[in-house]
Amino acid sequence: MVYHIDMLATLTAVLFSITLHFSVQTNDESLDSQESALQSVDLTMTINDRVYPCKVIINQAAERGGAAILFLHGYGECGTDGEKQLTVGLPKHAKDNPKAWPFVLIVPQKPIFNTEWEDHEDALLKLLTKAREQGLYDPDRLAITGLSQGGHGTIYFASHHPELFTAAAPVCGYVERRISKEQTRLSVKAAQQDDPAVVDTAKSLAKLPVWLFHGEIDSVVPVSESQSLYAALQKLDADVKYTEVPDTDHNSWDFAYQESELSVWFFDHTRKVDAHP
Repeated sequence: MVYHIDMLATLTAVLFSITLHFSVQTNDESLDSQESALQSVDLTMTINDRVYPCKVIINQAAERGGAAILFLHGYGECGTDGEKQLTVGLPKHAKDNPKAWPFVLIVPQKPIFNTEWEDHEDALLKLLTKAREQGLYDPDRLAITGLSQGGHGTIYFASHHPELFTAAAPVCGYVERRISKEQTRLSVKAAQQDDPAVVDTAKSLAKLPVWLFHGEIDSVVPVSESQSLYAALQKLDADVKYTEVPDTDHNSWDFAYQESELSVWFFDHTRKVDAHP
């Protein structure tokens, strides 16, 4: 079913942030500041002669080695400064309201603007491996989300590597790439639920719980992208939710990460499963 903004969602998110209690993590070698109480582990790697900045953020409500979310940023946060990817979307809201986001955040930065996230697949998988080897997150409790280009990246990685994730939440994303491998803009038609690319993607995504978000009047990525994927997933009886944010243009991420129940949903889908009940 389609979910819209309502008071119950806001109240639930607030109650979630108030009632959950998590241990405070301290690690002097990776502590960014006493004011924010954030641990920031720098996982920057050089892969195929290209620098890939990556920060792993562990706020005071998160558990080192525990549940985690891979966050993929949008076009405007590309680069190699290692900071811009932390200023928009989930990292920003998790810093502002850590109790609502008790997750290890893995936040890579895509170094080239006119590329899609899948063009950096090898690097992203190596960054996840490095974070796992350092014991920064539990690989059995990893979810994925992202906005715009990162929403597309979320759809791509969740559908191509569903075994890595427990849930996926693309925000204002799209199915088919919009930038060619030669780094030129592609002309794309409005997505339809019976498009082969949409159908194939839905078949793979149906292996995971999925929550799609999109602004009703998005002028950058048409809302039909999420509507079509949602309809295709529904036809497969997938575990899928869709929130279309009324009167909202491209920035549907502030609602997704600040006002919806998404943090509660991620918490439910990254719970530690006891093998011996």
